[in-house]
Amino acid sequence: MACIIKSPNSKFKGVISLTNHEFLKIKLNLSLINEIKKKWVLLYHPNYYDYNFINKGIFDAYLASKITFKVKDDAEDKVLNLSCHNFAPEYFGTSNDKKIYDFVGLSKLQTSKGNPKNVVEFLKIVKNAMAIKKNISGVLIVSVPGARPFKTNYIRSIYNRMFSEAQKKRFEFITLDYDVPFPLSLKTISLFYKNSKVHLNTHPKERHGRAQTYALACSIPIVGFENLTHLVDEKYRKEPHYFITNDLEEFPNKLVQAIDYVDNKYDKPTHNELAQNFKAFNSFKILKEKLMKNFNLDDLGWNFTDDWDIRLAKHHIGHKTKNTYELDINEFLTKILHRDNLSITNEEDDDNKFILQLNALNKLFRLLKYSGYVSLLNLKSFLSGIKHKIRS
Repeated sequence: MACIIKSPNSKFKGVISLTNHEFLKIKLNLSLINEIKKKWVLLYHPNYYDYNFINKGIFDAYLASKITFKVKDDAEDKVLNLSCHNFAPEYFGTSNDKKIYDFVGLSKLQTSKGNPKNVVEFLKIVKNAMAIKKNISGVLIVSVPGARPFKTNYIRSIYNRMFSEAQKKRFEFITLDYDVPFPLSLKTISLFYKNSKVHLNTHPKERHGRAQTYALACSIPIVGFENLTHLVDEKYRKEPHYFITNDLEEFPNKLVQAIDYVDNKYDKPTHNELAQNFKAFNSFKILKEKLMKNFNLDDLGWNFTDDWDIRLAKHHIGHKTKNTYELDINEFLTKILHRDNLSITNEEDDDNKFILQLNALNKLFRLLKYSGYVSLLNLKSFLSGIKHKIRS
C-alpha cells in the first residue's frame, strides 16, 4: 500500500512506502513519481521474493530482507533489512500463564498447487503425532475463501473422518469462511499463539509468512521445513528456535520433540532475544533511526501504529477488499501531492471517506476496471507458468 510512514513539513521530507502491486500501476507514470519525490522519501515494499529487481532510480530505499531481495542497479545498503514481518503488534508476546495448547497452526485454504493439500498434510501430521504422544493438544485455524459452504464442508469432512470425537476435543480445527483473508483480528489470533507451546507450519516454500512471525514474537519454537528459517539470521536457524524437518514423515517426531523441549528444557531468554527482532515497538525505533540518518529527517510526523504489519502489505489498486483500497495508487499520490497541509494519518479512514463520495455508477465502473486488472495479472501469471514448463 501507499503507507504513510512520516508526514512532510516545510523543512523536511515525508516518507511513504509502495508495494509491488502499486509499482506495476505507477511505474510508467514517471512524472508523478518525480513530483512525489520532491516532498517524499519513496520506499519499496515487495510482497514476494525478488532477486533481480531493477530500480531505475525510482525508489530511495527498500523495506525488505537482504536475504530474499536483491537490487541489480542499486546499492545493497539501501535494503533496510526490515519488512512487515518485523512489526508484530504488541499483544504478541510471552505469557506466564499455563499453556492451553501444545501447538498452533494458521493457514489459508487456497486452490493453487500445494493447497488444500498442505492443510490435509497438516491434519495427517497431527494424527500421526497423536499416535506418538497420546495427550497432545492443538489448534489449526484456516481461512477458507470461496462460496459457502462447499470448500468448508469438503475440508471439514476430511477432519471428521480422520479424527475420533475424543481426539477432536484435543485438536480443534477452526475453519472460517468469512472476511477472508482476515476473518479474525490479530488481537484474537494472538490469544492462540500466547497460549501455545509450539508453532506447527507445513508450508513447503514460504520464507516470510507472518504466521511464523507471530510465533517468534511470542518466543515459541517453530516446527517446519528449512525454507522457513530464511526469515531469521543464520545463527538462529536451528534448535531451539526451529525444529527443521526434511520431509513430511519427520514432522510428527519433530513436533513431539519441540513440545517436550518446551515442557522440560525451555530457555526463555534465548527465545526472547530473537523475539525482539519481530516486535513492532523495537522495529519502529530501528527503522526510524535508519531513515532519519540516511535521509536527514526530523523527529516530527512519524505515523507508526500497532497494525503496521498489515498496513505495509495492503494495496491501493482501485477496489475495496480486506487487503486493498478503493483509491488506486495514482489517485492517492495525486491527492497527497496537491495537499499542502497533509492530514492523512490513517489510510483506511481516508479511503472510507473517498467511498462515501462515490455514486453507484462510479462504484460499478471501478469494480469492472479492478476485475479486468486482476484478470490480466492472472493471465500473465498463467502464461508465465506455461513458459516455465516449456523451458524445463
